[in-house]
Amino acid sequence: MRPPYQDRGPRRPPRAGDDPRTAALRALLAIERGVMPTLAEWDAADAGLEGSDAGLARELILGCCTYARLYDWLADQFLRPGPQPAELRIALRIAAHQHLALDRIPPHAAVATTVDALHAVNCPHLTGVANAVARRIGELRCERTGPGPLGALPFDCRPYSESLRHGLPELLVQDLGDSVPQPRDDGLAALNRRPHLCTRTRPGAPPPTGDNILARDDRWTWWGDPQQALRGPVADGRCVVQDRAQGRVAEAVLQVAKARPGDPVLDLCAAPGGKSLAMQDAGLVVVSADISPVKVAEMPNGLLRAVSDGLAPAFATGFEVVVVDAPCSNTGVLGRRPEARLRYDRAHRDSLIDLQRRLLRAAAALVAPGGRLVYSTCSISPPENQGVAHTLDGWRLLGEHLQWPGEWEAGGYHAVLIAT
Repeated sequence: MRPPYQDRGPRRPPRAGDDPRTAALRALLAIERGVMPTLAEWDAADAGLEGSDAGLARELILGCCTYARLYDWLADQFLRPGPQPAELRIALRIAAHQHLALDRIPPHAAVATTVDALHAVNCPHLTGVANAVARRIGELRCERTGPGPLGALPFDCRPYSESLRHGLPELLVQDLGDSVPQPRDDGLAALNRRPHLCTRTRPGAPPPTGDNILARDDRWTWWGDPQQALRGPVADGRCVVQDRAQGRVAEAVLQVAKARPGDPVLDLCAAPGGKSLAMQDAGLVVVSADISPVKVAEMPNGLLRAVSDGLAPAFATGFEVVVVDAPCSNTGVLGRRPEARLRYDRAHRDSLIDLQRRLLRAAAALVAPGGRLVYSTCSISPPENQGVAHTLDGWRLLGEHLQWPGEWEAGGYHAVLIAT
């Protein structure tokens, strides 16, 4: 995912007349139809939105991706059985999110704007049923007892299924098993949290200042207003955007893998380059490789970059540490990438696991005798994590860490291995 502060190039002309609900409906339809694979590609300026309108559209898009299964379940209580048009499904999700998650929007406005959005996408024939069902969903709302949409639903109106309550794929909840922190409902709810923006201060730079700093821990700073960070210390190079969970991988290279300044390190799946930069800032000699020439070109300046297929890397053996930050299901970052849950099915998960194992085997061949192998993902799914790291023939575990997502950092996993 591109960092939000990078220039995205020329923009398409704004679409005149879109309000936040219509813009959200168009974006969610594009995701549903595979036209827009990730939310990172959505830009408020393309819809002619800015300020609070852009913020509302973004909240509706994220919220409806996150809780689509819950909102569909609620709508089904009032719809005739059977398939429903995508436009109607998504419009009702938008109405439900306004009713149950956005306390400042009056119920009548949530309904009226849903109807208006359907008119805007040329679906006037769906407005009658949308109006009726959106009103019924709004009538379910009770005095808030907790955060999110569940907190505005009476207990007897909440689904029994854990996956439905939290908008998660059933397979993911099964895969997580007993690894979910207790109380279990809170642990699953945390998967949908969007952590505060975190920055890492570069070596030699002064700590950032600002009236929207929420917390600080050594080089790490958390911001209430991301734009203050992006336009200030990030723009001038004093800090880089990096989630604290990502920083833990670079720290494991130093503290568990015992890499020392000057040691050669290969970051085999390096894009977008944040971990490589953190390791280089610690004095390691890092080669940052990725299969995509475009992604390699977008990595931070100053890195030693290389285009290389991780399954057939064009490097000789001899690295003290090889890092494999493998492609994964992104289940540790669902708060920021809620659309990733749409792809968590058995076929996609198993194809990722196969790729992860092959990448790890290829990386193992590049480690110098006595060197270390570091495997990481931004997933919290055991089959992708322990199920891969613990099964590499000829290697044993030196240490591992699973970070559960929450308010201050995203979720992720890393393991450090050494040849037996």
